[in-house]
Amino acid sequence: MKTFHDPRFDAEFPFWGGPHPQAAPVVLAELTAYLHQPLERIAEDYWRYHQGADLEAQRRVGEATDAATVLQYYTQTPHYLYELSGWEASREKQAWCAVVAAACRCYGLRRVLDVGGGVGGLTLYLNRCGIRCDYLDVKGKTFDYAAWRFARHGLDVLMFDVLSADRRPRGPYDAIVTWDVLEHIFDLEDAIHHIALWLRPGGWFLSKSTFATGDGRHEAIHLAQHVRYGDVRLLNELMNRHDLRFIGQLKPNRLSRLLRACGVPYAVAGIRVAPRLKHGGNFLIHERVGDAVVAPDVSAACAGEQR
Repeated sequence: MKTFHDPRFDAEFPFWGGPHPQAAPVVLAELTAYLHQPLERIAEDYWRYHQGADLEAQRRVGEATDAATVLQYYTQTPHYLYELSGWEASREKQAWCAVVAAACRCYGLRRVLDVGGGVGGLTLYLNRCGIRCDYLDVKGKTFDYAAWRFARHGLDVLMFDVLSADRRPRGPYDAIVTWDVLEHIFDLEDAIHHIALWLRPGGWFLSKSTFATGDGRHEAIHLAQHVRYGDVRLLNELMNRHDLRFIGQLKPNRLSRLLRACGVPYAVAGIRVAPRLKHGGNFLIHERVGDAVVAPDVSAACAGEQR
């Protein structure tokens, strides 16, 4: 299949870096197989909806004063099937998936939970790397598509619906990941509480977020009530209240940066943990504090991953 390239994504999300030459054909072929439509039509329907009828719905969600408004949107919207597939098919997303997988191998994170897993891209990536990864999200169109994809790849993935009181993650997990998710959750205090409960002592919470800004220059569906967490110190205080201690930023290592500077874009030759508390596109690592915890030495080299 020839790689489909939507230049409108380049304009709206320039940091994606365009389609990944290996991942994009596979990811986008799955979407066409699921929807039984050509990509050109899927793309046109998305942009018509995204720039039209969905604008008012996104505004209502962003300014929501109750959880029901937020959850209703995510259970019903078709907004994410194409957008999250385009994101998964990008060079940027694939590079960060490689970073997360490297961290799991390096630090022995064998059981992972992908919270807000969307169309299942990270869950698929980690399971194909031999790292067990379960999935949690709101039951809706993306949830159903993710289930279809897991079955298509022959993976027996544990899937959890946020709204189901009868079937919730039990843990303990070695790592829990929220990737562009916290800014969409209405009751963030409760979410962090449960994430901490599901982690084992010494387990890692990896979060990557872009919170709403006071000037409105952000995705409309990033909840306005979470503007304060754009101050990473306040986000860290929230984590601390639930026994989650900051240990560093997860990022590509210095060799990766050198390769990128030499013309190999999105190269991931290894990882490192930088102990600086700041937003900026990297994953924040918070460790679950508990009894008898032996924290991993994030300053030492690990199986050649850190340089």
